[in-house]
Amino acid sequence: MTKDSSGKPSMRLDVGRRVLEEESQAIRDLIPRLDATFAAAVGAILENPGKIAVTGIGKSGHIARKISATFSSTGTPAFFLHPGEALHGDLGMLESRDILLAFSKSGETEEILALLPLLGRMEVPVIAILGNPVSTIAQKATWTLSAEVSHESGPLGIAPTSSTTAMLAMGDALAMAVLAERDFGIPDFASLHPGGSLGRRYFLQISALMHTGDRVPRVAPETPLSAVIVEMTAKKLGMTTVTDKDGTLAGILTDGDLRRALDTRGGNSSILDIPARAVMTTTPVTLSPATLASEALTLMETRQITSVVVVYPDKSVAGVLHIHDLLKAGVL
Repeated sequence: MTKDSSGKPSMRLDVGRRVLEEESQAIRDLIPRLDATFAAAVGAILENPGKIAVTGIGKSGHIARKISATFSSTGTPAFFLHPGEALHGDLGMLESRDILLAFSKSGETEEILALLPLLGRMEVPVIAILGNPVSTIAQKATWTLSAEVSHESGPLGIAPTSSTTAMLAMGDALAMAVLAERDFGIPDFASLHPGGSLGRRYFLQISALMHTGDRVPRVAPETPLSAVIVEMTAKKLGMTTVTDKDGTLAGILTDGDLRRALDTRGGNSSILDIPARAVMTTTPVTLSPATLASEALTLMETRQITSVVVVYPDKSVAGVLHIHDLLKAGVL
């Protein structure tokens, strides 16, 4: 038994490790139960023209809500249907083209049992994930998947732990088996998660992040370096664009360009009178406003640059993107 710092017996780590071991074993026990019934349930969902109504009550209801969300976010429209509310009007959410996915530890949940005759009249098939595969719901369901466990983990052995873990794992297995056969890729997943990091990576364009207008450092080719330094310092991007009178990008001038110019000329003060065109980079890396933020980040990391000029097709300056803009937006 693990001891704490005071030397008193402590069961905390032992109990925690035992719970994890027992719950992981409950999942491993599910593997040999996947058979033709599981495959048929996957096929039914793939061929189903409607939605999946996922139901359960109590702790099984919490699992049902999670699995509903998993299906919905991976290309299979689904919604949670509370079995009690379904008996009081919410049954209208179901259509004959839908499938019901029911979770129940006992397989005797009264509210679900009351639903089954109604679903039969509507010709809605039922997939049941149950902790008791020989229960009444198991007998009446179209397909039954066993999530039976030998016992609940924990000191009392009565709180839903291993059983809910097993139901969750079986639901995930069902959802992922369906996903594996759908024409549904990472961009599709990202499109359903526009607010997350994956959505930002696949859909966020740099036009939404770049510095524009007066925030863009600009000098003319003939601007002396003394004025260039003032502009770069004011805009705080470590560089400035050099543009012709019509706004076309002629080049860029970076902190590095200034340092190299000073080194070349030995720090002579007359360098401050040199025009920008004499030391600017005339072929800088540029991007279009429609470039994905993830692509911009890859390019900037590969080229080891911290700022890049964003230009329109006519080479006029649209803005400047700094690598900090990407990091602040969570594009990693």
